[in-house]
Amino acid sequence: MADQVAIVTGASRGIGFAIAQRFVAEGYKVCITGRKPEALDQAAKDLGGPEVALAVAGKGDDPDHRAEVVDTVLGRFGPITTLVNNIGINPVFGPLGELDLNAARKIFEVNVLGTLGWVQESLRGGLNGGGAIVNIASVSGLRPAPGIAFYGVTKAALIHLTEELAV
Repeated sequence: MADQVAIVTGASRGIGFAIAQRFVAEGYKVCITGRKPEALDQAAKDLGGPEVALAVAGKGDDPDHRAEVVDTVLGRFGPITTLVNNIGINPVFGPLGELDLNAARKIFEVNVLGTLGWVQESLRGGLNGGGAIVNIASVSGLRPAPGIAFYGVTKAALIHLTEELAV
């Protein structure tokens, strides 16, 4: 796996960090992203430092951030072979009938359009020559989840987006 290069979004902790750990253990070079620079830098150090892990902080729904990540990876490690989209937000809790539509737009921008944006940038970064894309969804995208219903709507859209990308 020494020729494998992965981008893992939302990887300063939790699921994303665990995925990046596994990749490094398998010999991948990884670039991890997240919103909090300090936590992300520490995660990259914990993964083994700049020889195997880069950290680029920013927001997943920001096109300039996505382009910066891909350009950084290309310059340091070479073409991307794997993308793990682990971005997702849910800043609201409550019934859909009371959901602030601006919050809904932001959730959709990050969880669905941000994911598609990462796919598009990664294709530019070498993934179009083959490789793998993993989009992290949620059980709330498969069945109702009271209180986080719109998050579930976006994860259902993400599941369908993944199926469409596979075709």
